[in-house]
Parts: sequence; structure tokens; C-alpha cells
Amino acid sequence: MIKIAYERLEILFKMAEEEFSLHPERSHRYVEMARNIAKKYNLNMPPYWRGRFCKQCNRFLKPGFNSKIRLIESAVTTQCLKCGEIRRNLYKSEQKTRRRNKIESHTFQEGINE
Repeated sequence: MIKIAYERLEILFKMAEEEFSLHPERSHRYVEMARNIAKKYNLNMPPYWRGRFCKQCNRFLKPGFNSKIRLIESAVTTQCLKCGEIRRNLYKSEQKTRRRNKIESHTFQEGINE
């Protein structure tokens, strides 16, 4: 049953993305339906769809049309232009791991060259 629910979430979010340009209200309804399914079966939203809707007003967010995305210090902020809800996703840890990997690969290459 849970597998079917995840498949339905995928279908609804893909349909919301396709329909947004022609029928934005329909895409908002698809997001609302997907959230209701996730609540009913106590599912976590897949991470790639988690940032694509507003948690406050259940709107499908498309950057540049009904949402603003900004990089502020070490966070990606997404603002819904309908209700003003702001979501912050930190990426400092990603920067640290990237920096650490770069340093490790550099020291590894120096060890080979010596």
C-alpha cells in the first residue's frame, strides 16, 4: 500500500509540474492531493519534491513565477510570493564536505608525486 502511495505522489507532482504553465490552479490542486495522501499514509515527501511546494498555502512553487530563490550567506532561501512563507535550507555542511574532499584529493596527489 505504501509503495502505491509513493507512486501516486510521483505521478501527482509530475502532473503538477507539467500543468503549471497552462493551468496553475490545477497544479496547486495536485500538490494538495499529494500532501493529503502523504498525511493519510504517514509518508515523508521525497527530497527532490520537498522544496517544490509551499507548506503554508499548498502552492506548487516554480522559481521566477510564484517564488523567489536567493543565496544568503550559507542558506538557500525560497520565498512563496503568494503567502510570503520563507523556507531556508542550509548548505554549510555541503561546502565543508566539498572543501574537505578537495584538500584530501590534493594531499593524496602530492603523496603520489613524491
